[in-house]
Amino acid sequence: MGLDLLKTVSGRMVIDGTLEAKHIKADTITADKFAGAVEEEHWAYTDGMDVSFAYSGYTTVHTFYFPATELGIFKGRHVTYMGEAYMNTATSTQYTGTLFLRLEVEVPSVQTSTFIGYATHMSSGGGSYQVVAFDGNLASNRIGSGGSIGTQGGNFRTYKNLYYDPLAAQGSDLITNGNFNSGIANWTLGDGSHSSGYGAYSLNTTNSDTFDPFSYQAITTEVGETYQVTANITNGTADGEVRVTSAANLESTSEIATSGVETGTASVDFQFTATGTTTYIMLVGNGTAGNQYVGFDNIVVKKNIPKTYVLLSTTGGQIVPSDGTPTQLWYHPYGGASAGTYAVVDTHTQSTITRPYSNYFRFSTEAYVGWFNADLKMRLTCLNQIAFGKTVTLNDVKFFMQSRIVE
Repeated sequence: MGLDLLKTVSGRMVIDGTLEAKHIKADTITADKFAGAVEEEHWAYTDGMDVSFAYSGYTTVHTFYFPATELGIFKGRHVTYMGEAYMNTATSTQYTGTLFLRLEVEVPSVQTSTFIGYATHMSSGGGSYQVVAFDGNLASNRIGSGGSIGTQGGNFRTYKNLYYDPLAAQGSDLITNGNFNSGIANWTLGDGSHSSGYGAYSLNTTNSDTFDPFSYQAITTEVGETYQVTANITNGTADGEVRVTSAANLESTSEIATSGVETGTASVDFQFTATGTTTYIMLVGNGTAGNQYVGFDNIVVKKNIPKTYVLLSTTGGQIVPSDGTPTQLWYHPYGGASAGTYAVVDTHTQSTITRPYSNYFRFSTEAYVGWFNADLKMRLTCLNQIAFGKTVTLNDVKFFMQSRIVE
């Protein structure tokens, strides 16, 4: 056995180069984020096993287990269920009604909770709800379709209207003297010549060998974060461009993003994702001869701050203070229900109009259970409210279960 076979990988580590299976011990991977086989799939189904239920309360039509994740790794747990139902009306009368399908999970004796993040109060959502926000896009991966949100010890609250906004807020302007009220200060000339007067800035092809004068300003950025660039290109005899680069040059290999070349007056607005801690904002003139010029003004670069919003019930008291104090919130998948009972994860409503005598119809829906690593006992219950005195039969129901590593 060579020394190479003794290599292992554990903990949080960035790997550069080739990584082979012989370098990994399965019981040492922390899997905070591990690229590769990150998804597990399972099926449960009935096939030709008719389950009938009359016009009454909810009836359990299928019970199944969602297996625990490999290595005990926390993963997002998704369930998609689909099936076919049949109802014999024994009459030529058409009925219009509703079939309710409810996905439920049995509450374990030891209940888990998932830390979502720090929430801040945004506004009153009307009625008995408040709008709260989490920084980033983490909440949607931590919150399931059912359950509740609360503090770590409880204070369970129902919630609704969970959504992510990548452009919810912006940081401060990273450009200094972007309005050129201080002349050409903070802008470095790369080629050609530049001047400023009366708050306007001009790039000139003078002394530019390629007739493409440019100047730039270096800003500090965070790798992987997105930024918004806005600027005005004023009329000139040359075309204008605002370009974002990783180096202080016009090489194509340095380009990260661009406004595109604009002819005449234009307002530009575009985004880029930072690839390094230093990023260059380039003002570029595209001329065809000497002594041409193009003007720029109001250069602004701001970091985009994405947020995830959710409406929390204030029944029982507001748990996120309205003074802006960040509050730790947790997802409680069972909402404080007693062990051994079933908590509703998701309810699907299927409206249908029957055909005379016999009627087949299909249904399909999905639910996000939450971020778990344990076995889950689940069931599908149905309520027939299509036609009084008529029986609905589920011929086939299939459950597709996925466990995937998420942020």
